Amino acid sequence: MPNGKKAIGSWIVFKEKLNGHGNQVKFKAHIVAKSFLQVPGKDFTETFSSVVKFNILQIFLTLAVFMDYEIHQVDMVAAYLRGNLDEEIYMKVPDKVEKLGSGCFWLLKKALYGLK
Repeated sequence: MPNGKKAIGSWIVFKEKLNGHGNQVKFKAHIVAKSFLQVPGKDFTETFSSVVKFNILQIFLTLAVFMDYEIHQVDMVAAYLRGNLDEEIYMKVPDKVEKLGSGCFWLLKKALYGLK
């Protein structure tokens, strides 16, 4: 790891997937970054999430009703996951992953859940 860089921590989140009857179907694991260790200005420059103001939404819906348009709603749960990173972010290898040697780090190329 380059001098002056600090690696953020990570952990593995295990989740059990169930079918409609409540029976176990499979296990899933996700690697999550410990973003509370990130320093503003060093690890990230800004965080942004576009959110519409209520009065703009109200005007948009009023126009749609007036012009007799159909309205559809879409929910993007993971819209910013796996986006390209502009900064160099190093992450410690989670404890439950077999390491090749001590002091192993990953250089992240894509965003993970938990990063700012």
